[in-house]
Amino acid sequence: LELELCTDDRFGLLSDVTRIFRENGLSIKRAEISTKCGKAKDSFFVTDVSGNPVEPTTVDLIRQQIGQTILRVKGNSAKLPQDTATSFLFGNFFRGRTFKNLVCNTIC
Repeated sequence: LELELCTDDRFGLLSDVTRIFRENGLSIKRAEISTKCGKAKDSFFVTDVSGNPVEPTTVDLIRQQIGQTILRVKGNSAKLPQDTATSFLFGNFFRGRTFKNLVCNTIC
């Protein structure tokens, strides 16, 4: 499932969003993070913690917490990579959540 976040960038935004995902039982498989002229446009490719598709009720809860207008559900994506042994941890920032193919872009 791809979730796209479009909003004003601010300190702690990525931390807050990933915390909400974690608290609702989501695992981020890939993230594309970009900031341009003070606007954040972030895409998160997620599953539940078991690797299964995310339940619609979970998506609804997350949209209520983040904001209905700034979080867009883009559906399942064939762009997700197959599970491999290659993954990395982003320090303690994400508290042990594993990420694959984290992409960061800053333009402006």
